[in-house]
Amino acid sequence: MVKKELAGKKFGEFEFPVERGKIKEFASAILDTDPVYRDREYALQQGFKDILMPVTFPVTFGFHLPSENYVVEMAQEIGMDLGKSVHGEFEVIYERPVCAGETLRGEIGIGNIYEKEGKRGGKMTFVEMKTSFYDQGDNPVIVINNLFIERG
Repeated sequence: MVKKELAGKKFGEFEFPVERGKIKEFASAILDTDPVYRDREYALQQGFKDILMPVTFPVTFGFHLPSENYVVEMAQEIGMDLGKSVHGEFEVIYERPVCAGETLRGEIGIGNIYEKEGKRGGKMTFVEMKTSFYDQGDNPVIVINNLFIERG
């Protein structure tokens, strides 16, 4: 049973270094050849401080969490049955572009928890996992919203 009272709970913080080499590897992995992700001089000409981070690059934040099973541990702590759960939605919201050389502070926690009646019967529980990133001035930069659905 999902513990609805844990909505809004912060589970911890981590450091997320935005490294030039990792950006280039990621751009190659997603087959994006835009030079703004690879060529520092080109990125500077485009008005950026360094090569630009691709918009989906923050999904790699999992490599910087305190443990390999951190999200699983969070799900277990809130009472989610992972065997009956599916990933429902993924959203990345940017306040500004992020470039190589920055170090962001990530904060991971639970957003809203709510229920809906399923079309095939039974209640579905929706759990929002929210990861917020802040720059070195503690300004919000990125928010990643993941929605998980526990089927009834």
